[in-house]
Amino acid sequence: MIKLRIGIIGIGVIANTKHIPSLMKIAQVEIVALCDILPECCEKANASFGLNAKIYTDYRDLCSDPSVDVVHICTPNPFHCEMTLAAFEFGKHVHCEKPMACTYEDSLKMIAASKKAGKKLTVGLQWRYRDQCVYMRDLVKQGYFGDVYYMKSQQLRGRRLPAYGVYTSKEKNGGGVLMDGGPHSIDLPMWIADNYEPMSVRGVITDKMRYSTEGNALGPWDPQNFDVEDSAFALITMKNGLVIYMETAWTINMIQSAPGIVVSLAGTKAGADMVGPQMNTSIRLNQIINEKQSITVPTLGMPPMMNMNDYDITHWIDAILYDRDPAVLPEQAAAVTRVMEGIYKSAATGETIFFE
Repeated sequence: MIKLRIGIIGIGVIANTKHIPSLMKIAQVEIVALCDILPECCEKANASFGLNAKIYTDYRDLCSDPSVDVVHICTPNPFHCEMTLAAFEFGKHVHCEKPMACTYEDSLKMIAASKKAGKKLTVGLQWRYRDQCVYMRDLVKQGYFGDVYYMKSQQLRGRRLPAYGVYTSKEKNGGGVLMDGGPHSIDLPMWIADNYEPMSVRGVITDKMRYSTEGNALGPWDPQNFDVEDSAFALITMKNGLVIYMETAWTINMIQSAPGIVVSLAGTKAGADMVGPQMNTSIRLNQIINEKQSITVPTLGMPPMMNMNDYDITHWIDAILYDRDPAVLPEQAAAVTRVMEGIYKSAATGETIFFE
């Protein structure tokens, strides 16, 4: 049996909660190398997961290791591009965590490097793979909603600002919640609509809750070392006229209809939104039946799908083993980065940003 040998760069929360557990469930995979500037993080992961991976403190050494076939990049955002380019230089496939890069220009460099190396590239946008999202996307494909002209993406965490790591540092993280939850909040409606062609964006970012550290589920933070946004709002217009309103926040005095990232949409024939106390509960359909407005909550007709992290990683490994496209195409992730960058530019200038 062929085994893909995996090296992981950045052994923090996302590596320990998503990448390592999901990879270990796949028989055709072996985690052979770990890299972190803090070697004790690698040692702890080896012990916790029963690994015998080599330990590196310099990502270049892991990328150049001939025993590594695939590199997973789980580092702070500003390092994504340079580490991806290094991995492709040494002929590795690359799974990069979101956001793909901090700039659209860097994301294009990553795609170009992937093509030059003849290796695959994907990005961790796993929030697509919940029952509700897949069900809603299928209805869009079937034409159930008619012409979908408006969508809303909402991720209001209430009091879940990640006070650990580098999240509150613009220099070290590239930005705040827009770099963290923003990629998922932008990707999800675009994926459901199967539309990655933005025309323009108008965005606003704020740090209004910077000093409101009380009650945070992930601990207190230091407001004096906080120079990023805690919330972001944007109106995205696609080339076909679809309008997407996106709102994401780490800490805000609002409660949304369901936890996680929820999407609602309106089409010329029907509309839908996500409801329920759990992330996979159901969707609510709004339509005209017998000339009267009718709201129904359909049974999705399936047990809960595979854990979204497992789905992401499993389909990524299958893409390499069977030479398929990865579930998340790098061009899609680049479009998300383009919109994200446009929101920052619009917030800084107070103007609508138009894309070519």
